[in-house]
Amino acid sequence: MSDTIDTTTTEVEQGAASEVARTPEGEVAASQARAESGDETALSEAAAAEAATDYSGLTLPEGYRADDPVFADVVKLFDAEKIAPETAQRLIDFTIERDREIARAVNEHSVATWTKQTSEWRSTSEKEFSPEALGEARAALSRVFDRQTITYLEGLGFTNHPGLIRGMVKVARTIKDDSFVGGNAGRGNGAMDPKSLYPNSQHN
Repeated sequence: MSDTIDTTTTEVEQGAASEVARTPEGEVAASQARAESGDETALSEAAAAEAATDYSGLTLPEGYRADDPVFADVVKLFDAEKIAPETAQRLIDFTIERDREIARAVNEHSVATWTKQTSEWRSTSEKEFSPEALGEARAALSRVFDRQTITYLEGLGFTNHPGLIRGMVKVARTIKDDSFVGGNAGRGNGAMDPKSLYPNSQHN
């Protein structure tokens, strides 16, 4: 008889619990329980993902430093966006290679532009100055500058610059005109005549 009572009581309690769960209050309580369980799972997954994100293995090519502030900012961005280390490494490699290509293109453009400019200087100078004037400019250049400086100027193409050549021609002509003029003591060659100094000497 007691077994029957206990079984009946248990069934009644389960039925009552089921009835309570179907009430609005019961549904709210069940929803909160599921939400709390989901939050715990989400937090666990987020913590696991954060712990798994390690960017210490990222490598940079020679010439780039890991302690560079720019690289540190990039790592912060990777971490904020939850980018996998493998993907982060591919992004770094792509960015560095792209920057190298841009630098190479800029350098080639600069060299081509400078070569064109120096060629125009040379063409202008050849039209403006005679071969004699160009020779004078070269001679003056060697008088004013040492060999190392001249080589440097030639390497840059500055020795073809009309302004430099014009200046060197002036220097050459100034040097040519700046000759010493000695006193004339009666002889055409400028040598002094001893008789003019001692007219009464017996040795004249």
